[in-house]
Amino acid sequence: MPIDAHKFDVIARTVFAPVYPLLASQMLARSGIDRGVCLDLGSGGGYLGLAVARLSTLSVYLLDESPEMRTIAERNIAEQGATGRVTALCGDVHAIPLPDGSVDLVVSRGSVYFWHDLARVLGEVRRVLAPGGAVCIGGGFGSWEQREAIIGRMREKEPDWQPKCRGFADAVFLQAVDRAGITGATLVKDESGTWLTFRRAASGEGV
Repeated sequence: MPIDAHKFDVIARTVFAPVYPLLASQMLARSGIDRGVCLDLGSGGGYLGLAVARLSTLSVYLLDESPEMRTIAERNIAEQGATGRVTALCGDVHAIPLPDGSVDLVVSRGSVYFWHDLARVLGEVRRVLAPGGAVCIGGGFGSWEQREAIIGRMREKEPDWQPKCRGFADAVFLQAVDRAGITGATLVKDESGTWLTFRRAASGEGV
């Protein structure tokens, strides 16, 4: 889906800035993973993945389909002194350009609502997930307070603005999980947002 990369990034690095460190800490705590390799799907300017890198020892890949977003992410990596630990990739989430079993933690915020075939993406996520690896994808703001503050600031800019998750039924997640043949997935809904989570067995069998 075409976007104005510059406009999108300005909002991400200003209005949405408080969201990323809070969500990163929540995802790390939920997964129990703080080392290895993390993949941020639909990463935009890389703010969630960079926050994960700051709060852990994980190496991070930022994957976005937009070359403009990759350029912005590379700038952010350099500005935050994360060159060597964080790498920006340009590619399609429906065909993740990483080897099988190479990722320990997969995260994503907001991008899921733009994916054309969620089941196909989940199949790709399962493919790249290492034994013992965990997944946390969905959308949210980290807390009710942050949600209300950000919605208020966005409506000052755009009076009719609504979060992209509005109208995205839980059944969309659950049907995609079923189509992808993933077992043991959980749809978490709390004040942090709505998150699809699952884990690959440490033995490497199933997911």
